[in-house]
Amino acid sequence: MAVLEVSRPARRRAAIRESLPTDHPVVLDDIAALVDSLPDPVDLGEDDLVGSLQVTARLRNQLDAYLTALAGTADAQHVSTSLRAGTTGVMIAAATGTNPAVGSAIVGTARALRTLPHVADAFRAGTINSLHVHALREAAKHICTFAKLEQSLVEVAESVEPAELRRLLSVLIIQDHPEAPDKEHQDQRDKRGLSLSETANGMFRLDGWLDGLEGRRLRDALAAFTDRGSSGDTRTPTQARADALADIITSANANTRPLGVSGLSVLVDIENLSDGSGASLDDGHLLGPATFDLLSCATACAVIFGVKRDNTFVPLALGRSLRRANRWQWAALIARDRGCIRCGRSPRYCQAHHIVHWKNGGLTDLSNLVLMCSRCHHDLHHGHYTITMQPNGVPTITTTRGPPLQAV
Repeated sequence: MAVLEVSRPARRRAAIRESLPTDHPVVLDDIAALVDSLPDPVDLGEDDLVGSLQVTARLRNQLDAYLTALAGTADAQHVSTSLRAGTTGVMIAAATGTNPAVGSAIVGTARALRTLPHVADAFRAGTINSLHVHALREAAKHICTFAKLEQSLVEVAESVEPAELRRLLSVLIIQDHPEAPDKEHQDQRDKRGLSLSETANGMFRLDGWLDGLEGRRLRDALAAFTDRGSSGDTRTPTQARADALADIITSANANTRPLGVSGLSVLVDIENLSDGSGASLDDGHLLGPATFDLLSCATACAVIFGVKRDNTFVPLALGRSLRRANRWQWAALIARDRGCIRCGRSPRYCQAHHIVHWKNGGLTDLSNLVLMCSRCHHDLHHGHYTITMQPNGVPTITTTRGPPLQAV
């Protein structure tokens, strides 16, 4: 049986935790009792479930803010010194069961909030969370006019998720420091590195750092070569990525697998082209109208037009084999849509949907394309809603299903 030995720093923090006082206001016990009395989520209806999620998230934010305030007060009063508990960060780590880095981060947030009154007020009210606070406190270091903008930026933070807030704040930072993005990228480039070493058991270990741009390229390439659609796939995510890397190497050496090409051939009876009811795969598998629309809209495939004579498909012409957005169109779609236009899922999980289907005369142009994740794309082609492009070039969604759009 293996012997588990706790590290010396962890033992030290455990000893500090044992020595800390446990006195506290009785109202905290009252809150704990109220939490224990909360109804079981399985007993709640849909409306109560969703509403409870929102209220609970706000309460969590308020408790996080109170914990931060406790840490800030302990820091200001040098409590850790009087208790001989090390630094304030170490004391907080010991008291809360986290690591010292987290404890120090809480102290750093508390110190920053002393000069960010509007951020502190919103945090205490629970309308923003700790990730919002972190984004705002970091931006305050780089935006010269942050004090004047603080209240407005808090209002923005209350209406967007932290990732979008960081993006918006980066715009302001670049306005003050136009050189910031290039400098950051160059700093990352200077730190890049990759090592490949053979271990004693004959396996190879890969380790390294990539800058943000190359890291994204590798991430997307691994995702493109990772197929985990089969229910029988028992690989772990790390094993799937290792296999994807091997496939990328094989493909690069052979240069035989362009991304996104499925190799499917769709046979279309031109007498039924308008509704897609005569479409099938080349192995005879029939495609319903919605599946045909989805497949020929989102997938790079060969569409072969013909007619059926004596139960035999007679080809007449080969349609466009590629109806997917090219790399430049993809970049423009991401800049405009920033993800699935229905649910907001990341662009790397999206497909380019043709608003006016190609069979109805639609072109693979930006004005006829929108980003959609696979699930929302399926819902669209199965009649759950409609997408139209406004004259100003912004796509909109309606919950009613109209007739197929025709090119004008």
